[in-house]
Amino acid sequence: MGSALGTNVAFLFKQRGAVLAPPVLARHPLRSAAGLFRSRWFSLGLAVAVAAWGLHVGALALAPLSVVQAVLSGGLVFLAVLAERYFGFHLGRRQWAGVIVTAFGLAVIALTGGSSYQRAPSLFAGGTDRGGVRCLCARCRADPDLDA
Repeated sequence: MGSALGTNVAFLFKQRGAVLAPPVLARHPLRSAAGLFRSRWFSLGLAVAVAAWGLHVGALALAPLSVVQAVLSGGLVFLAVLAERYFGFHLGRRQWAGVIVTAFGLAVIALTGGSSYQRAPSLFAGGTDRGGVRCLCARCRADPDLDA
């Protein structure tokens, strides 16, 4: 959980720092990079991201990859709440609906996945993966302007 929270807080800090930094110019990449790193928010975000990465590596040493990645995916819920409450972003009804569906899906996977590392993967997890791909494919076929 710490890695998921840290990753998303780091993203928000770096985003705030990038907005406050001088404009990025392709003709002056070193000057642009220096401008980013002079931003306290960006530098703080980078430090938090490195710490979150360390927590992620530690979690991978203690738990299976599937468990760690599922928990990290739950960070999307953290991101939505933090971005709206503390960083001034506005999420629409559709975005909140997506966050709620994601949280529900991850909760179901957690409940049906079991706690033994020797068990087979959750049947529901595989079904949601296939269902998500089907929904994406249906969306791409329904909207000719959407490039896939």
